[in-house]
Amino acid sequence: MSLSDKVIIEVGLNEGQRREANPHTAYSPSEIADDAKACYEAGAAVVHYHGRDPVTGAALSNDPRVNVEAQRLITQSTPLIAYPTYASHVRVLDWYDIGGPAAERYAHIVAGVKAGVKYELAPVDLGIVDRNAMRDPRSGKWSLSRGGLLNTGEDHEWLLDFCRKHSLKPTFAAFDVSHLRNLRNLVDMGMAGGQPLVLKLFLTEHEFASKTLLFSIERLRDLGLGSTSWMPLAYGCDQFPLAASSLAMGGHVRVGIGDYAYRELGCPTNASLVQRAVSMARAIGREPATPDEARRIMRIGQAWE
Repeated sequence: MSLSDKVIIEVGLNEGQRREANPHTAYSPSEIADDAKACYEAGAAVVHYHGRDPVTGAALSNDPRVNVEAQRLITQSTPLIAYPTYASHVRVLDWYDIGGPAAERYAHIVAGVKAGVKYELAPVDLGIVDRNAMRDPRSGKWSLSRGGLLNTGEDHEWLLDFCRKHSLKPTFAAFDVSHLRNLRNLVDMGMAGGQPLVLKLFLTEHEFASKTLLFSIERLRDLGLGSTSWMPLAYGCDQFPLAASSLAMGGHVRVGIGDYAYRELGCPTNASLVQRAVSMARAIGREPATPDEARRIMRIGQAWE
């Protein structure tokens, strides 16, 4: 099997998930690292995590101490590719906040790099997410927004300059098909880094996720970005139908109780979700990529072009 046939399995370890929804949700840095190790042993190559209060689980996305410790523990105990979320500074919903100046949102990553902790991927959201309301996944109640989720061109300039200076591979995130045009703009301005680009497609309309995925991949090709290394995900719903579509289309896979608690399956662990993803991939003739193979697929660590 050639390297191009391998599938990268990424795990959304905890996101904003609560233990009330799934008791296996990791809060503390040591819990995050232990969960990551179990996922590696199950077949994952990449893990993504959110810094959390070790006791309450409250978001500590820009706390250098918590985030740097989690990154250090993961990278010292496993060969995994690990990366944290952005920090969040601007409250736009009663239960959700994001945005703010890029330098502030990356404060924890800056601190980790300065401390000599290993970072390879860095998240870069591609555009403004402007929704007038969202349903709280915990209470089921609707909450009206007080502004868009900002990711501006000036943010991109700062973030990508930081990535270039520290040889980090940007992992771009598109929350709307229109964000793919922003990605093309970054390529044309020479800001996006070397090929292949690494992209996550956040598909927010769950019932149309597979159709939106097809359209998004077609749009990538129309924009001359067909060599992009991509994976889809959708918060708050079963990830495996989307994973099946991605596997069949040559994409990669994201699973994790951070994205969906799977209470109907008895609140499984992240490692068990990885095992299921591995079985799905092998059923159609694709093997899971090791972390080193994932580095080669994404060309992590190679000079910016």
